Amino acid sequence: MAEKMKYTKPELEVFKKIILEQIEETKEIIDHNISNNSESITDQTGETHTEELGTEHQARELDFYMAQREGKFISNLEGALKRIEAGTYGVCRSCGKLIDKKRLKIVPHATLCFDCKNNKERKD
Repeated sequence: MAEKMKYTKPELEVFKKIILEQIEETKEIIDHNISNNSESITDQTGETHTEELGTEHQARELDFYMAQREGKFISNLEGALKRIEAGTYGVCRSCGKLIDKKRLKIVPHATLCFDCKNNKERKD
């Protein structure tokens, strides 16, 4: 029996739904973090204390880092959507075999099968 080279349209629709849900969840996380941290650290009188400004600055740096990371994750997921449209989704970019469904459900933006990913990590 010949090895399957592509996922079917119904299978791709399942992956597309997973990817769209993850994009939406990630955007909600970013929006939540931004809205929670956009307020200054103030006391009950509404005054910001100098010693708290350092903590606030560190929190904003962390928020910026997290937003960058989440933004990259969204970009990777959007790339996966493009691969679905192009008909190349789920095909390992190294060996050309199908990436296991279990892996794609956990890491829907994966471009390497499990074996190729492990081999790459050993070389790095």
